[in-house]
Amino acid sequence: MASALALLYSDYYKQWRQAMYRFLLAPTFNIDKFLSQCTSKLELLTIREDLKQYGSRLYSVMVDILKTETERIINLAENLTHLNVTIEQLHSPMSQLSEEIRTLYHAINSAKSDFKEHLDKVESITFEKNCLNLKIGIFSSASNINNIILSWEKDADITTLERAVNEYSFQYLYLSQLGLESVVVQSNTHKIVTQLLELLDGLFLTAFKAQNEETILSCLRMYMNLVKQEVATECFRKHVVEPGLQSIFNQRNLDYHNQDVNMLYKLALQFLNDKLGLLLKVLRTHGDLGGFSFITDCFWHEVDKQICENLPNITAPGNPQLFQRRFKDTWKFLEEISLAAGNPDLFKSNSSIRAHMKRFNLPVYFEIVFQQISVKFETEMLFQPKMFCEFEWARILTEEGNLFKLKMTDSLWNGIKQCFDGSVFLNHIGDQFMKLMMLLVSRYIKWFDTILVNWDHSTPFIKSVTSGIEKFIVYAMLDFQEIKQLLTPPQDIDSYDSTIFHLVDTLIRPNLTKILNLHVEVLNNIYSRLQKQLIRVKVNQFTEYFEQVTSIPRLYRRTNRTVPNQPSSYVFATVSNISKFHHQFKDILDHEVIGTVIDRIIADVAEQYLSVIQEVLYSVQKTEESLRRLKNRSLNLMDEAGAQTSREATSDEAKIREQIKRDVQYFISNVSPFTLEVSKPMVQRLLKESLRENVE
Repeated sequence: MASALALLYSDYYKQWRQAMYRFLLAPTFNIDKFLSQCTSKLELLTIREDLKQYGSRLYSVMVDILKTETERIINLAENLTHLNVTIEQLHSPMSQLSEEIRTLYHAINSAKSDFKEHLDKVESITFEKNCLNLKIGIFSSASNINNIILSWEKDADITTLERAVNEYSFQYLYLSQLGLESVVVQSNTHKIVTQLLELLDGLFLTAFKAQNEETILSCLRMYMNLVKQEVATECFRKHVVEPGLQSIFNQRNLDYHNQDVNMLYKLALQFLNDKLGLLLKVLRTHGDLGGFSFITDCFWHEVDKQICENLPNITAPGNPQLFQRRFKDTWKFLEEISLAAGNPDLFKSNSSIRAHMKRFNLPVYFEIVFQQISVKFETEMLFQPKMFCEFEWARILTEEGNLFKLKMTDSLWNGIKQCFDGSVFLNHIGDQFMKLMMLLVSRYIKWFDTILVNWDHSTPFIKSVTSGIEKFIVYAMLDFQEIKQLLTPPQDIDSYDSTIFHLVDTLIRPNLTKILNLHVEVLNNIYSRLQKQLIRVKVNQFTEYFEQVTSIPRLYRRTNRTVPNQPSSYVFATVSNISKFHHQFKDILDHEVIGTVIDRIIADVAEQYLSVIQEVLYSVQKTEESLRRLKNRSLNLMDEAGAQTSREATSDEAKIREQIKRDVQYFISNVSPFTLEVSKPMVQRLLKESLRENVE
């Protein structure tokens, strides 16, 4: 009955779910309307009636199920009861079977453990038996080797020693492959190998002294068979290299060679070639001889040891010149060792070499060099001329015949040359020296920038020391031209070899080119500013001259002066000043430079002159108009005296124009040889303006 009810409920639920799906997924479904219906209030009696109807329906369905499914429900209950009885009958046999299986499992585990223990015992016995056999074999071999050693003492035949070494190496190699050398080999075996190595060391040293290449080769092979290459290296270092290098690397020998450590390195390399030459030749000829490192572990190890013990101050930390020379000599010496060892990466792979070179404190060395260069340079840069007196000229001018005119430029170039001098420069800190060069140039540029800025804000001062400033600017322009030419980078990398930068490594030369191009660009900028300042200084001199133009009307108005036939004094002074400037610096500055400067000076002077003339002529024109109106009134009054005065006034204005015309013509005729593209248009305007009758 319960199953029937569950089936009924399931069918009802499916129908309800399908109906809800159809309802919710219908095109006409409205969520707002649905929610409003669900949340609306209902009467309690209505709900009660609905539930009562639902209960009646369930009751009728239950009655129908009982009428139609009673017989099958009864049969199902009987079958379930019979099944329960049968299961109860199987409980006892299943429990017995489970117990038997558990007993069998424990028995199998016990048998497995016993069998494994038995196998371990058998394996242990077999291992001990094998080890015993190996020990017997080793003892037999050791006895045989002892006999061979005894026979060697009676008859020193290299073949006998080779037999002993081969037999030992065979046994040891066999044990090594089995991983039993630590188990089987005992103290007596170690004693044998010690005896063999002693005999082999003696034979090796004897063969080396006799320079017997064949015997040396045999000894090296025996060392390799014994896997004792380091013993050969240590033997050779102790008996050959150490005594030889002790006589080279000591303070007495260094003093004998005038503190020239390079001579010691040359002696050491000569020792390397003479004493180790045959040995290295044998190793190079027979490539199968591996594991020997006579150069690094023997020769270099002893060199490093002797230097540290006997020459602790070899780096000369308080003497930068000696430090730099010894660093370069040591680096070159290590390159020779690397070349002899056939390993270009020896500097990177050998920690002893790296530790040795770290004794040379490069940062401290650069700091000392930096102080030396910067102090000399800064001494010149701290002084700034103020009045350009004789004392100041002595402070800023170089001696005759020097490449530069000013001491600060000469000091800059000397500092740059010192940075890249062979006795100072080191490629290992080449970037630091390039930075120092950049600092020097920047300081030099800043000095001139400060001077120019101060001059821009001190016009009265410039007027008081005009000639001194002119000379200083011209000398500075000459120095800038020279320093730009010296700092201009070559077209290709290889061309640096003919410059002061020839020591710079080829890998960083492209960066050096960028730096130099930047320096030249900044120097060009300051050079242009100096040129403009020179023009400004020169043009300012003519301001007081052109003030005299405004005095011309007073000279001719009502003064009864004759018509002018000579230029005024101010124009003589102006032309004379320009000519004097050209004559003074034409042999110093390039023809193109002096021409450009004077051309721009004339252009600015002509523009200033034109402005003053226009102002004066405009004033004259206004005066004429006033006199003309006055004349008309006088004519109306028939005043002959007034008319005569007017004619005289008109004549005075003509004299003024004539004087200005003569001044301009003289100015133009004398400056025309110096005019170029910039000043010619302005000069033409000036001439045209002086010839005009009326000013608009």
